[in-house]
Amino acid sequence: MNIAELGERYRGHTDARLTEIDLSGKRRVVTYSRLHELATERAERLAAAGVEPGHLVGVRAPSSIDWALWDLATLMRGAVVKAFPEDTEIADPAGFIARHELALLIADGLTADCPAAIAPDALPEPDVVPDTATRVDRDQVHSLVYSSGTSGKLKGLNITAPGSEYVINRFIETYHLTASDRHLIFLPLSNYQQRMSLYCCLWLGADLTLAPYQRVFQAIRSERPTFLIGPPVFYDTMLQVYLKSGGTGTLGDFLGGAVRFLITGMAPIRRETLEAFWARDVKLLEVYGLNETGMVAWNTEAAHRLGTVGRLLDTGHVRFLDDGEVILKRPFPQSSGYFEVPDDGADETYRPDGSIATGDFGKLDDDGYLTLIGRKKDVIVLGNGRKVHPAQIEEYFAGVEGIAEIIVVPTPDTGRLGAVVTTTDPEDAALPAKVRARVDEVNRGLDTHQRIASVIFSERQLRSDARFMTGNMKLSRDTVTRHFADTVRGAGAAAEGTESR
Repeated sequence: MNIAELGERYRGHTDARLTEIDLSGKRRVVTYSRLHELATERAERLAAAGVEPGHLVGVRAPSSIDWALWDLATLMRGAVVKAFPEDTEIADPAGFIARHELALLIADGLTADCPAAIAPDALPEPDVVPDTATRVDRDQVHSLVYSSGTSGKLKGLNITAPGSEYVINRFIETYHLTASDRHLIFLPLSNYQQRMSLYCCLWLGADLTLAPYQRVFQAIRSERPTFLIGPPVFYDTMLQVYLKSGGTGTLGDFLGGAVRFLITGMAPIRRETLEAFWARDVKLLEVYGLNETGMVAWNTEAAHRLGTVGRLLDTGHVRFLDDGEVILKRPFPQSSGYFEVPDDGADETYRPDGSIATGDFGKLDDDGYLTLIGRKKDVIVLGNGRKVHPAQIEEYFAGVEGIAEIIVVPTPDTGRLGAVVTTTDPEDAALPAKVRARVDEVNRGLDTHQRIASVIFSERQLRSDARFMTGNMKLSRDTVTRHFADTVRGAGAAAEGTESR
């Protein structure tokens, strides 16, 4: 797969289709060959508007055929898409364009007139590019994207074409994708992983559907994808929807009856969820990668081990520091660096020797499977100076009867460990006391620094609550920690935050 040759490739796919399903369920379908015609027309309008190679074209809109068209048209023109998350506020389009040095802005819901800002389904007028527009080196930057990671703080990433091509080509080869496959995207196209999936399907001539998350389960059954990519919360929800439907018929049939494999990453997934899918003959494969590096390791249909994120794509690209942090160095990383870096240590990711510090701790087993231990920034420093990984502590309690979800956090002021727990039956008023007693039982078998000292209960699982999730559907531990501290301090010693002893 070569991004520079993508247009010539997909214009020849006369039977492959891109389908868009909107919130109301309305469908819009175009063949890839027709998509190329439409993208060519828009590329010509970009040129007439004054967009030159290297100019930045901003896109802030829900996923749609129009989103894809502007991305492909910008590629044809030799310009660069700067993709903004859907919730980016644009009260003053002209000011927004100037601040980001854009040549053109494609955005939905604009309320102020600005010649260089248009709706996704509109076309720009001639000569509208402002003097503030900047140019980037198209040979060095394929796209500019934003990622929230697990911190919730947006940081900009300079995406490279060679790094993207490396991952896509390895993905096609490893998972044996062909034109007979069908894919469904339900996460925003502003999330770069989804655009790589778009490029992959266009290259192969594999059918692709864009659907909003709110209609994803209906779309799965109607479009019958052969593979899906999603975060853990999606598969947790999918499993619950299936079980609540009565669990009649196989899980594979519930997913449309054509799925070859499912992929999850972006955050740790519960072991119980993985086992539930495999027990029902659906291959749910955990993988590991970052926007900075691209894919690092993956489980495959042929080689998989539950509880790990799979084998390394290339063992020569990865090494481990003494503390276990995963360091990657490959000829073409997916991102060459940051722009608009928040003050959260992200500037330490790209090292002087060209390697990338992932911020993840991991270890390889004897068969080469990688197990992730936790995030560097999530490490909790206890009052005695001891450091612990919350994800490891959560594993000790994940199987406790009555616990549906547990998230370990530091306790405020005391320097010990606390936890936010959702029970398996939030309506059972007696269950929290039983869970506390079971937590005490587990505690007695752990070292002192691993024990959970205090517990609060949540009626709703935090991983299904938008307040605690980042834009990439990852749990924000910082937000959960603040929630825990506020609850404990607000409730006082006699309320839910009472210490377990």
